[in-house]
Amino acid sequence: MYGAYARAVQLPVTDPIARVVWEWIMHGTHRVECLLAEREGSAVGFAIFRPFPRTLDGNEACYLDDLYVREEFRGSGVVRALLGKLAEITRARGWSHIRWVTTPDNLRARGLYDKVAVKTDLITYRIDVER
Repeated sequence: MYGAYARAVQLPVTDPIARVVWEWIMHGTHRVECLLAEREGSAVGFAIFRPFPRTLDGNEACYLDDLYVREEFRGSGVVRALLGKLAEITRARGWSHIRWVTTPDNLRARGLYDKVAVKTDLITYRIDVER
């Protein structure tokens, strides 16, 4: 699913990158966490998230980095369940809110997001730097 997600967002993930991310998640070596949605014992979706500092309110919030559901389970309530569980975690940890980005053409997902969240007017910029 992780590879399918990367292809869907047009950011191919190499095996070394995937190993690092899953090391973070599986061994707790980073503040990144993952929720896994299952149906009948099989993984059908995931949400990768982390805290981020909110300097304007002196608190932390939840940043949803990655959200993916296998195509055959889209529209079945998996995303709503993942977001609901993430909201429970956010409340329990005292984080102020959940934030994420999506692409303008992700219309199916945005249909749900518009029902469960408030769309902001933020515009995202990015500077790639050489490593």
